[in-house]
Amino acid sequence: MTRNIVFIKQAIGDETPVSVYNLSITESLNELSTLTFSFDSEGQNSVAAQMMAPQTRVLVPETNQWFRLSSVNPVPLGKTRAYSVSAVHVGTDLHDMYVDKRLTNTQSLDDCMKFITDGTDFKYIIHDTFKNYSFSDGFGGDFSDSLLMNTLKSDFGFEFYFDNWTIHIYKQLGDVDQFVFVDGYNATKISWTEDYSNIRTSIKGLGKQNDNGSYAASAEYRSPNANIWGVKQAATVQDDRFTDGSSLLEYIKSQLQDYPIIQYTMERAEFEHGAKLSEFNSIKVGNSGLLKDRFGIDVDTRIVGMTYFPQDPKQSDTLTFGNKIFDYARNLAMQRDARTSNKTIGTALKAVSRRVDTIVNDGVWYVWR
Repeated sequence: MTRNIVFIKQAIGDETPVSVYNLSITESLNELSTLTFSFDSEGQNSVAAQMMAPQTRVLVPETNQWFRLSSVNPVPLGKTRAYSVSAVHVGTDLHDMYVDKRLTNTQSLDDCMKFITDGTDFKYIIHDTFKNYSFSDGFGGDFSDSLLMNTLKSDFGFEFYFDNWTIHIYKQLGDVDQFVFVDGYNATKISWTEDYSNIRTSIKGLGKQNDNGSYAASAEYRSPNANIWGVKQAATVQDDRFTDGSSLLEYIKSQLQDYPIIQYTMERAEFEHGAKLSEFNSIKVGNSGLLKDRFGIDVDTRIVGMTYFPQDPKQSDTLTFGNKIFDYARNLAMQRDARTSNKTIGTALKAVSRRVDTIVNDGVWYVWR
């Protein structure tokens, strides 16, 4: 059983190393990472057992990230106890701040972030440019983490991650064309389903209702995809937060699903060191890339989560692929042309594709070595 070291630090400042096993970290897009591990309360670890208390932090040295204890489960093991520990990234400390006051009218993202981090240990970096947003009912009256994750994220349209007490904000995390998984080569049984049932291509919006029954703002939007799927009217949105037509328009655009939902699965993907194409594949949450089945069909996909074992290279990390917006024009182009946007990955993919095409044409299946 592989055992490694993490560091435990109590709220009063005492710190000790602890020998742990079965340590894993799960990352999910726009969520706080979680940590699980186990340790036995023997020898030096007995000190760590006494430090299992509210507000205790855990540092994983391989990632240099701090986590806050969320649950501890000690189980008798002879003369000692086996501890199963769960923790949440220290970004959870943002929940310690409740914002009573409210910002009103039009605000920048920078003003809003200053507002929710004021008086906390958190800093932030806004890496892209965002338009101002108009708050008809004001912004505030909630916990800082909820205002970040549930309000600002959707209103301004950004993605984020925490680096300890620093919040990084981007329009979109990750990079495109960062990996290739080919069924039968470095992945097994790629499959997907496309759901067309909820496609809508036209939507209307109404803002705050005035005393006389009229509305302070209205907007209407028709998606370019109406030329593909036809005009399909969505339910009209009425939201008292909006008194500005342009802000309402941006909002109703975000509420319109004008594409099929595509879900994809694979039984197994090999992407760690030494796996086929591992020298080309860049695996991190937010990155997008290509899945290719044995019939030559390409599917654009994005990594939205992963579980990994930073202290145990023998353990196989796992990926979670999220829904990708269906791009009709891009989908057609991908069937006609080879990928050229990433030269290195594209060259490797062409070679693999030729082998897949040969197999399909010859009607022969084999495992590449």
